Amino acid sequence: MSVAQRIAALFNALTREEVDALPPAERRRFADTCRHWADFADIRPRQARPGSGVLAYLKRGWRND
Repeated sequence: MSVAQRIAALFNALTREEVDALPPAERRRFADTCRHWADFADIRPRQARPGSGVLAYLKRGWRND
């Protein structure tokens, strides 16, 4: 069993009461970590961010002649 599968099994066993029992700071950290991994695990293709700066302008063909 992979680490990801074990973590998924732990999430499936987690109850709302256990999350509610966490201290506020730990709960916030847990929520941030969950959001990070949910975004990381999302299978939709990521949108490429448009670059900024001189290299991005040159890549787009923009020149200041």
